[in-house]
Amino acid sequence: MGKKPDPDFENRVSLKINDISIELNEFAEEIIKETIFGMVRAIKTADLEIRNLKIEIDNEK
Repeated sequence: MGKKPDPDFENRVSLKINDISIELNEFAEEIIKETIFGMVRAIKTADLEIRNLKIEIDNEK
């Protein structure tokens, strides 16, 4: 897989749907994180170190 973060780093992924927090296990957190990081790196950000990333989608009409 990818390189391991340093010991001071804590991986945390959170998911909210309609302002309701959805509990994620470690596997789901890792899948979401790596998928999003892969997409972000593909859009010309490969040279950036991703420390924090926030995506918000408002699907209301």
